[in-house]
Amino acid sequence: MLDNKLDPQEAVKFADKSIQNEERFENLITKSRALERMDKKDEAAALREKAFAKGTALQIHFYGRQLQNDKRQEEAFAVYRTNAQRNPNAWVVHTGMARVYCGTGEYDKAVKEMKVAVDNAPDPQQKTYLEGLVRRLEAKEDINK
Repeated sequence: MLDNKLDPQEAVKFADKSIQNEERFENLITKSRALERMDKKDEAAALREKAFAKGTALQIHFYGRQLQNDKRQEEAFAVYRTNAQRNPNAWVVHTGMARVYCGTGEYDKAVKEMKVAVDNAPDPQQKTYLEGLVRRLEAKEDINK
């Protein structure tokens, strides 16, 4: 509903029903997004924190990517930083921090972070994708666009 710009109040109702069944990252972050769209910023922020406490490093990272896709770059960077504080040893955190460093023009740091992600990514396909990002960063290409 939110991705299609439908009624955020309806999205809150559906999220609440889901939360009643099982409170988890996905339904909490969905409700947070709906509340944000309704300009209930404080409630949204509190719920987002609750979602982050339940979320895995990967879930939090994908939320940051969603923000980037919505052209909310600075918010995404804040999410990546939060993820790095909460999950410093997760491989995906390094991809997020590479995006932060790329966004601030610190390509050497971005390359270093992305190489850590490559070394620790659990899947060969992920490694291949990340190696492509390393090459782009080495060429000082903005991977956030």
